[in-house]
Amino acid sequence: MWRAYVCLEKLLVPLELADTEQVYPTRTELSSLVRLINDEMHRRIELIDTTLHAARAPSRHPV
Repeated sequence: MWRAYVCLEKLLVPLELADTEQVYPTRTELSSLVRLINDEMHRRIELIDTTLHAARAPSRHPV
């Protein structure tokens, strides 16, 4: 997770514009950021799926 934050910092707040190492995130940092985003998207999609199944369950079994 730390590398993901470093990546965001480099993308949003470059310390010195002349220093390309500080401006451009590394492949590892970008990979960490993408992994973090994918994990969060997966978590949210599962939550939505669970909520939809719970909402549909009563309609399948009318009272």
